[in-house]
Amino acid sequence: MSRALAAIVACSALYAAGCTCQAPGETRTEIPVYHAVRASAPPTLDGVLDDPVWQRAAVTEPFVRTMTGEPGDPHTTARVAWDDDAIYVAFEVADEYLRSDLSGHDPHLWEQDTVEIMADPDGDGRNYFELQLSPTEQVFDTRYDSRRQPQPFGHVDWDSGLRGATTVNGRVNDDEDDEGYVAELAIPWSAFQHGPTPADRPSAGDEWRVALYVLDVRANGQAGVGWSPPLVGDFHVPDRFGRIIFDAN
Repeated sequence: MSRALAAIVACSALYAAGCTCQAPGETRTEIPVYHAVRASAPPTLDGVLDDPVWQRAAVTEPFVRTMTGEPGDPHTTARVAWDDDAIYVAFEVADEYLRSDLSGHDPHLWEQDTVEIMADPDGDGRNYFELQLSPTEQVFDTRYDSRRQPQPFGHVDWDSGLRGATTVNGRVNDDEDDEGYVAELAIPWSAFQHGPTPADRPSAGDEWRVALYVLDVRANGQAGVGWSPPLVGDFHVPDRFGRIIFDAN
Protein backbone atom coordinates (compact mmCIF):
# COMPACT_ATOMS: atom_id res chain seq x y z
CA MET A 1 0.00 0.00 0.00
CA SER A 2 1.38 3.42 -0.93
CA ARG A 3 1.91 6.07 1.74
CA ALA A 4 -0.75 8.25 0.16
CA LEU A 5 -3.30 5.43 0.15
CA ALA A 6 -2.34 4.48 3.70
CA ALA A 7 -2.94 8.07 4.80
CA ILE A 8 -6.39 8.08 3.17
CA VAL A 9 -7.30 4.78 4.87
CA ALA A 10 -6.03 6.05 8.22
CA CYS A 11 -8.01 9.27 7.91
CA SER A 12 -11.16 7.34 7.00
CA ALA A 13 -10.77 5.24 10.14
CA LEU A 14 -10.23 8.36 12.23
CA TYR A 15 -13.36 10.03 10.90
CA ALA A 16 -15.37 6.88 11.52
CA ALA A 17 -14.15 6.85 15.12
CA GLY A 18 -14.87 10.53 15.64
CA CYS A 19 -11.24 11.70 15.55
CA THR A 20 -9.99 14.83 13.88
CA CYS A 21 -7.68 14.35 10.92
CA GLN A 22 -5.33 16.52 8.89
CA ALA A 23 -3.60 15.76 5.62
CA PRO A 24 -0.05 14.46 6.14
CA GLY A 25 2.43 17.28 6.59
CA GLU A 26 -0.06 19.90 7.78
CA THR A 27 0.29 21.89 10.98
CA ARG A 28 -2.25 20.84 13.62
CA THR A 29 -3.03 23.08 16.59
CA GLU A 30 -6.70 22.37 17.41
CA ILE A 31 -7.64 20.35 20.51
CA PRO A 32 -8.09 16.78 19.23
CA VAL A 33 -11.00 14.51 20.12
CA TYR A 34 -10.70 10.73 20.38
CA HIS A 35 -13.38 8.10 21.00
CA ALA A 36 -12.01 5.29 23.18
CA VAL A 37 -13.53 1.88 22.51
CA ARG A 38 -14.77 -0.27 25.35
CA ALA A 39 -12.82 -3.52 25.66
CA SER A 40 -14.81 -6.73 25.95
CA ALA A 41 -11.58 -8.29 27.21
CA PRO A 42 -8.50 -6.43 28.44
CA PRO A 43 -5.44 -6.44 26.21
CA THR A 44 -2.52 -8.63 27.18
CA LEU A 45 0.23 -6.27 28.29
CA ASP A 46 3.11 -7.52 26.19
CA GLY A 47 3.92 -4.59 23.93
CA VAL A 48 2.33 -6.37 20.95
CA LEU A 49 -0.83 -4.75 19.61
CA ASP A 50 -2.54 -7.86 18.26
CA ASP A 51 -5.36 -7.94 20.82
CA PRO A 52 -8.91 -7.64 19.47
CA VAL A 53 -9.46 -4.34 21.27
CA TRP A 54 -6.42 -2.76 19.61
CA GLN A 55 -7.63 -3.96 16.23
CA ARG A 56 -10.91 -2.10 16.86
CA ALA A 57 -9.36 1.03 18.35
CA ALA A 58 -8.76 4.01 16.09
CA VAL A 59 -5.20 5.26 15.66
CA THR A 60 -4.66 8.88 16.66
CA GLU A 61 -3.36 11.53 14.34
CA PRO A 62 0.45 11.52 14.18
CA PHE A 63 1.89 13.46 17.09
CA VAL A 64 3.17 16.96 16.31
CA ARG A 65 5.82 19.32 17.60
CA THR A 66 4.73 20.56 20.98
CA MET A 67 5.67 24.21 20.40
CA THR A 68 4.22 24.72 16.92
CA GLY A 69 1.89 21.87 15.95
CA GLU A 70 4.05 21.16 12.89
CA PRO A 71 4.70 17.56 11.81
CA GLY A 72 6.89 15.96 14.46
CA ASP A 73 9.72 13.49 14.83
CA PRO A 74 9.80 10.75 16.04
CA HIS A 75 6.69 9.63 14.19
CA THR A 76 4.26 8.57 16.92
CA THR A 77 0.65 7.44 17.13
CA ALA A 78 -1.46 6.08 19.98
CA ARG A 79 -4.63 4.11 20.70
CA VAL A 80 -6.88 4.23 23.76
CA ALA A 81 -9.41 1.78 25.19
CA TRP A 82 -11.17 1.21 28.49
CA ASP A 83 -13.24 -1.19 30.58
CA ASP A 84 -14.56 -1.36 34.14
CA ASP A 85 -11.07 -1.83 35.55
CA ALA A 86 -8.69 0.47 33.68
CA ILE A 87 -7.84 2.81 30.88
CA TYR A 88 -5.46 1.31 28.31
CA VAL A 89 -3.07 3.32 26.16
CA ALA A 90 -0.73 2.03 23.45
CA PHE A 91 1.99 4.11 21.79
CA GLU A 92 3.90 3.30 18.60
CA VAL A 93 7.13 5.31 18.38
CA ALA A 94 9.53 5.27 15.40
CA ASP A 95 12.84 6.24 16.98
CA GLU A 96 16.28 5.54 15.53
CA TYR A 97 18.19 6.49 18.70
CA LEU A 98 16.98 4.85 21.92
CA ARG A 99 18.46 5.86 25.25
CA SER A 100 17.10 5.02 28.69
CA ASP A 101 19.45 3.96 31.47
CA LEU A 102 17.54 5.38 34.45
CA SER A 103 16.16 3.12 37.17
CA GLY A 104 14.97 3.12 40.76
CA HIS A 105 11.82 4.59 42.29
CA ASP A 106 10.28 7.31 40.11
CA PRO A 107 13.40 8.00 38.00
CA HIS A 108 13.32 11.19 35.95
CA LEU A 109 12.35 9.42 32.75
CA TRP A 110 11.58 12.69 30.93
CA GLU A 111 15.34 13.28 30.69
CA GLN A 112 15.64 10.45 28.15
CA ASP A 113 13.26 8.43 25.94
CA THR A 114 9.81 7.87 27.37
CA VAL A 115 6.09 7.99 26.66
CA GLU A 116 3.94 10.17 28.87
CA ILE A 117 0.27 10.47 29.80
CA MET A 118 -1.29 13.39 31.65
CA ALA A 119 -4.90 13.12 32.77
CA ASP A 120 -7.21 15.78 34.20
CA PRO A 121 -10.45 13.82 34.66
CA ASP A 122 -12.83 16.74 35.24
CA GLY A 123 -10.93 19.21 33.06
CA ASP A 124 -10.63 21.94 35.68
CA GLY A 125 -6.83 22.16 35.62
CA ARG A 126 -6.56 20.89 39.18
CA ASN A 127 -5.72 17.49 40.65
CA TYR A 128 -4.21 16.14 37.45
CA PHE A 129 -1.95 13.13 37.00
CA GLU A 130 1.31 12.43 35.16
CA LEU A 131 2.53 8.96 34.20
CA GLN A 132 5.53 7.84 32.17
CA LEU A 133 6.85 4.52 30.88
CA SER A 134 10.31 4.13 29.36
CA PRO A 135 11.38 1.66 26.64
CA THR A 136 13.05 -0.30 29.46
CA GLU A 137 9.71 -0.47 31.36
CA GLN A 138 10.67 1.93 34.13
CA VAL A 139 7.79 3.95 35.61
CA PHE A 140 7.45 7.51 36.85
CA ASP A 141 4.12 8.72 38.24
CA THR A 142 2.99 11.74 40.21
CA ARG A 143 -0.04 13.90 40.98
CA TYR A 144 -0.39 17.70 41.01
CA ASP A 145 -2.85 19.86 42.97
CA SER A 146 -2.65 22.54 40.27
CA ARG A 147 -0.32 23.43 37.42
CA ARG A 148 3.13 22.20 38.51
CA GLN A 149 2.18 22.44 42.19
CA PRO A 150 3.59 21.30 44.52
CA GLN A 151 7.12 21.90 43.33
CA PRO A 152 9.33 20.41 42.14
CA PHE A 153 7.64 17.22 40.86
CA GLY A 154 4.22 17.01 42.46
CA HIS A 155 3.12 14.29 44.87
CA VAL A 156 5.62 11.62 43.91
CA ASP A 157 4.45 9.49 46.84
CA TRP A 158 1.28 8.79 44.82
CA ASP A 159 1.30 5.31 43.33
CA SER A 160 -0.82 4.87 40.22
CA GLY A 161 -0.60 1.09 40.05
CA LEU A 162 0.36 1.48 36.38
CA ARG A 163 1.25 -1.71 34.59
CA GLY A 164 3.16 -1.55 31.35
CA ALA A 165 5.14 -3.47 28.78
CA THR A 166 7.26 -2.51 25.80
CA THR A 167 8.72 -4.15 22.73
CA VAL A 168 11.83 -2.58 21.24
CA ASN A 169 12.88 -2.86 17.61
CA GLY A 170 16.59 -2.46 18.16
CA ARG A 171 18.58 -2.30 21.37
CA VAL A 172 18.41 0.46 23.95
CA ASN A 173 21.66 2.23 24.89
CA ASP A 174 23.92 0.85 22.19
CA ASP A 175 25.49 2.65 19.22
CA GLU A 176 23.54 0.87 16.49
CA ASP A 177 20.55 2.43 14.75
CA ASP A 178 17.17 1.45 16.18
CA GLU A 179 13.70 1.47 14.64
CA GLY A 180 11.55 2.33 17.65
CA TYR A 181 9.34 0.79 20.29
CA VAL A 182 5.78 0.03 21.30
CA ALA A 183 4.61 0.92 24.82
CA GLU A 184 1.41 -0.58 26.22
CA LEU A 185 0.00 0.73 29.51
CA ALA A 186 -2.90 -0.08 31.83
CA ILE A 187 -3.88 2.43 34.52
CA PRO A 188 -6.51 1.29 37.04
CA TRP A 189 -9.36 3.70 37.73
CA SER A 190 -8.44 3.52 41.41
CA ALA A 191 -5.34 5.58 40.54
CA PHE A 192 -7.51 8.64 40.04
CA GLN A 193 -9.39 8.34 43.33
CA HIS A 194 -6.78 10.44 45.11
CA GLY A 195 -6.34 14.11 45.87
CA PRO A 196 -8.81 16.86 46.77
CA THR A 197 -11.22 16.01 43.91
CA PRO A 198 -11.01 12.24 43.37
CA ALA A 199 -12.40 10.94 40.08
CA ASP A 200 -14.71 7.96 39.75
CA ARG A 201 -14.55 5.50 36.90
CA PRO A 202 -16.13 7.09 33.83
CA SER A 203 -19.40 5.95 32.32
CA ALA A 204 -20.11 5.59 28.62
CA GLY A 205 -20.33 9.03 27.05
CA ASP A 206 -18.17 10.75 29.66
CA GLU A 207 -15.22 12.90 28.60
CA TRP A 208 -11.81 13.30 30.23
CA ARG A 209 -9.03 15.71 29.32
CA VAL A 210 -5.90 13.72 28.48
CA ALA A 211 -2.51 14.62 27.01
CA LEU A 212 -0.21 12.11 25.28
CA TYR A 213 3.46 12.89 24.72
CA VAL A 214 6.76 11.32 23.72
CA LEU A 215 10.11 12.57 24.99
CA ASP A 216 12.94 11.80 22.60
CA VAL A 217 16.57 12.13 23.62
CA ARG A 218 19.03 12.62 20.77
CA ALA A 219 22.78 12.72 20.35
CA ASN A 220 22.58 16.51 20.21
CA GLY A 221 19.76 17.23 22.64
CA GLN A 222 16.12 16.33 23.19
CA ALA A 223 12.80 16.83 21.43
CA GLY A 224 9.18 16.22 22.25
CA VAL A 225 6.03 15.47 20.29
CA GLY A 226 2.43 15.42 21.47
CA TRP A 227 -1.05 14.41 20.40
CA SER A 228 -2.37 17.81 21.48
CA PRO A 229 0.41 20.41 21.28
CA PRO A 230 0.58 22.77 24.29
CA LEU A 231 2.11 25.47 22.01
CA VAL A 232 4.40 26.68 24.82
CA GLY A 233 7.62 25.38 26.33
CA ASP A 234 5.82 23.32 28.96
CA PHE A 235 3.79 20.11 28.81
CA HIS A 236 1.77 21.05 31.89
CA VAL A 237 -0.99 23.00 30.14
CA PRO A 238 -4.28 21.32 31.14
CA ASP A 239 -6.47 23.53 28.98
CA ARG A 240 -4.56 22.19 25.95
CA PHE A 241 -5.10 18.53 26.86
CA GLY A 242 -7.01 16.51 24.27
CA ARG A 243 -10.53 15.19 24.76
CA ILE A 244 -11.10 11.47 25.31
CA ILE A 245 -14.72 10.32 25.04
CA PHE A 246 -15.48 6.87 26.45
CA ASP A 247 -17.71 5.01 24.02
CA ALA A 248 -20.17 2.31 25.04
CA ASN A 249 -18.81 -0.19 22.53
